[in-house]
This record gives sequence, C-alpha cells and structure tokens, in this order.
Amino acid sequence: MTKHKLLLLLAAAGLCGCASFNSGDVRVERETASAMFEDKTLVPFSAIEVYWQNYPYRAPTDSIGEGSLTNPKKIKPVPVDAEEAEAFARRARGIFAEAGLYDKARGRGTLRLELTSFGRWTYSDLFRSFLVDTGFIFLLPASLRVNYYLTADFAASGGPVRVETEARNKTTFHLLMAPLYPFFSPGSRERGLLKQMLWRSATDVYSRLKAAGAAGELPPKPAEPEEKKPALSGPPLQPDRTWLPGETPEGVRTEPVPAIAPGTPDQAWPAPGQPLPAEQPAAQQQPPAPAEPPAADETPDD
Repeated sequence: MTKHKLLLLLAAAGLCGCASFNSGDVRVERETASAMFEDKTLVPFSAIEVYWQNYPYRAPTDSIGEGSLTNPKKIKPVPVDAEEAEAFARRARGIFAEAGLYDKARGRGTLRLELTSFGRWTYSDLFRSFLVDTGFIFLLPASLRVNYYLTADFAASGGPVRVETEARNKTTFHLLMAPLYPFFSPGSRERGLLKQMLWRSATDVYSRLKAAGAAGELPPKPAEPEEKKPALSGPPLQPDRTWLPGETPEGVRTEPVPAIAPGTPDQAWPAPGQPLPAEQPAAQQQPPAPAEPPAADETPDD
C-alpha cells in the first residue's frame, strides 16, 4: 500500500468514525401545536426576516498571542456559506407558513428570526487544527460541541416581544463510531436540529402572539456599533518640531554662526619628542632659603 493511499484511508476513517447527538429544550408541545393548526382567526405575519451569525470553531491554540489582559481581542462573527444561509431562510419561511404564521398576501407585521451559532466547524477545520492537535483521536474519544441560539422578534400592541430557543449539537470522534456515521452524520443532525428549533420557535411565537394580540410593525434592526479605538493611556506628547521645512521657528537665533578656523599643526601639536600639554609635569617649587643665624653681639628678639 502506497503512502498516499494510507493517508486517504486514515482520513476517511477519521471522518467516518464520528457520530452527532442533539440536545436542548426543543420539544414541541402537542396541545399548542394542535391549537395552532386549528386556529383560523390568527392573523399571520406578512414578512419574515432571517439572519444567521456564525462564530466558527477555534482551536485553543488559535488565540495565543492575540490581544492582552487589558485589551482582549473581540471575536467577530463570520458569515456562513450563502447556499446554507439561503436554505435555512427557505426552511424557516416554509415552516412558519405551514404553521399558519406566515402569509405574504393576507398577513400583517414582520417577524425577525436570527440564528447565532457558536463553534460551528467544517471538515477543513478538522484537517487544519482538530485532527492535528488531537494526537490520540483514534484511541481516545474526542468531541466537538456547537451551540445554537435562535431568537424571534415581533411587535405587538403591548410592545416588542422576543422568543428564545437554545439547542446543542455534540459530535464524538472515535473509530468505534464509524458504524453510526450513516445514521448520525453531523450534517443531517444539524439540519434536523435546526428544523426542530424552528418548530419550537413557531409554537412559542403562536402562544405569545395570541396573548399579546395582533402583530404590528417591527422597528428596523439596529446597526452594529462601530468598533472604538482604545484611548491612549497617557497625555499626548508635544511634537518635536512644529514648523515646516523652510520656515524659521520662533525663539531661534537666525544670525549665521561663524565657522571655527582649524589650527595649524605647529600650534595644535607639540614638537616631536615633547610631551603633550596635559602630560607636562608641574613646576617644582624651590624650598625657602634657611634664615641666617644672629650675630654674637646681637640680642635675639623675644
């Protein structure tokens, strides 16, 4: 077996040796669903806005060297694939239309659905970081978790109303999981989880809409605030120069400074064999002459 075939076999075993499992409070109440389908007096929404914000998977080593304790790096969402976002929007409108909550012709008001996913990964992320960082993935189980947060906002007579739904998807990688891959593949489990979340959101929206009354016009989505630059930690420093080239600064003498004429060699340097001025010995002081002794007939002063 060649080296390339062995690598392909190991990659296929790593991708197929996984299974995904969903969790979260996304169970739909049968009584609420039955009342929703049988209600003929409900005024549906005329428009549905769908958004998807995705915070992709990041390995623990990806954040090394980013930001600091005083100024941590702000993680920004990354847009999902255009085809996936469009498929989710079509699925959302189809489910709410089937539930009787969306009708473009006879509806009224706007419903805004916004899905936020945390830690969502792709197969390229597995080859780039996860499979490399997890050295014993074929011996010990390793898991990746993705969290989903779905909000539904609409306006009612009493004010704005929001409905929240949360769910999680956990994918476990191990060679023993290979037989479960066809039934619990990550892609199909995610689609099933999002479908269940939309149905649970539809029943919750129906309950809140019946309690709040007819829907009204939903205000537009607020724009994201611009990222502010961090303020300086100290006072601003004065520039070293406040004038342009060719201008004369204030308080500076403009008279030409005379050039220093170079000295001749005979004046600057001593003759050969003579010590430098700093090396010349100081002049020796002569000792004072001794005093003459007084004469015999002279009386010394007291």
